Amino acid sequence: MQESSTKKIYDIHSVFYDATFGRLVKRRIERAIKHMNISDTDLVLDLGIGTGVSLNFYPQRGKIIGVDLSAGMLRECRKKIRERGLDHAEVFQANALQLPFADDTFDHVFISHVITVVSDPYMLVREAQRVCKPGARIVIVNHFQSTNRFIGMVEKWLCPLCTKLGWRSDLALQDLIRRTGVEIDYRYKLESIDLWETVVITNTKSALPTLETERHTIAA
Repeated sequence: MQESSTKKIYDIHSVFYDATFGRLVKRRIERAIKHMNISDTDLVLDLGIGTGVSLNFYPQRGKIIGVDLSAGMLRECRKKIRERGLDHAEVFQANALQLPFADDTFDHVFISHVITVVSDPYMLVREAQRVCKPGARIVIVNHFQSTNRFIGMVEKWLCPLCTKLGWRSDLALQDLIRRTGVEIDYRYKLESIDLWETVVITNTKSALPTLETERHTIAA
């Protein structure tokens, strides 16, 4: 995945996203947002907010900042904000791998169906941890490569096709844990057989030194 091609793909997806993929993931997003326990004064980053499917499920408290790389997706998201009078939500275009926020800005970060869309999922975790306060909650909803050997092989085989559609199918959660050092509080699937999984993390800033060390090792 490269950000330039991803942006173009999702500009096209934005036209029919809500009627297709957006309908599939609504229940998972609704349930996942509840795990952030958002309070009246919390500032929440919705990282890769897309067309704003998640906006229906945030409580009418706190402040929601949404970012996305695709102007087309944000166009649809801004329509929802205007039509529903969501004064507590604000969105703008930004690259998830280079977030324009200071360290320790947000009380929670929500990452829904984004981590397999970017070119560097480990850097995305680093940026999420950097801008999120220590001890705050990071919630990820995504498909991860199956631990079943046969299914995992199929997902890896399908990855080139999935990439053309805008995401990768071969990111393993265990690899993400190993490369970033994140400690998962808990994880769950909405159904016993489910393509998507919700992962709840307390921000320990673990990815920051882990990825810096990895860079120096590669450079050496």
